[in-house]
Amino acid sequence: MRFLNYVIGLLVLVSAIQVHADNIHIAAASNLRFVLPELIEEFEQQSEHHISVSYAASGTLTTQIQHGAPFSLFFSAEPRYIQLLINENLTQGTVINYAQSQLALFAAKGSNLIINDGLESLKIALSLGELNKVAIANPQHAPYGQAAKLSLEQAGIWQKIQPYLIVAENASQVMQFSLSTGVDAGFVPYSFIIQPQFSSLGRFIKLDITLQQQAVLLRMTSVVGQLFLDFIQTKSAQNILIENGFLVEVNT
Repeated sequence: MRFLNYVIGLLVLVSAIQVHADNIHIAAASNLRFVLPELIEEFEQQSEHHISVSYAASGTLTTQIQHGAPFSLFFSAEPRYIQLLINENLTQGTVINYAQSQLALFAAKGSNLIINDGLESLKIALSLGELNKVAIANPQHAPYGQAAKLSLEQAGIWQKIQPYLIVAENASQVMQFSLSTGVDAGFVPYSFIIQPQFSSLGRFIKLDITLQQQAVLLRMTSVVGQLFLDFIQTKSAQNILIENGFLVEVNT
């Protein structure tokens, strides 16, 4: 009996060591590029685990996961991509609605576009023949591109603005394009434009559209994946999200 107890204790110790040493790789939508490092830093300080991240458009990451990419967690900027993975039995556990992100229209200092009135400025520039280029993420696989398209459709100018669009792979690239000469404006994550490195480079206006942010464990996850998902739902993590421009219902 003593020997059996010793073996059981040894197995528990080995398991604990494995969890302690576990590193995970997660897939995250590009709009998390500035807030996720801060969240990971706090988690790693509390847990001593290590997390690495691959950023891309949610649709691109979904395709990678479908083809066997070894991610433990998926943070999507649009629920339908997670639903695709659920339908293919590539996830486990409960989907978490951890925040909502916001869309902004940004014009760099070199742009002559007046954006105080939101998309009306684009309408006016179009009608006067004064519009150069407008940057959006690719609506085929990028949620921020899909949100930008919806905004332009609601404004009644989606078709008219087609010749003026410069299409980026993801939200991060839209930010780069928006700062380029000859680009009047870009549809960017609000969480980007409030960052110190960008906020002084132009002007912006928040648009009346939000994107539901979801996270889910994937089939190849580990204990650390669940720990990080639990951390994202803590008040500490929620406060970090809010400070970075996300809308969150704070747990009490």
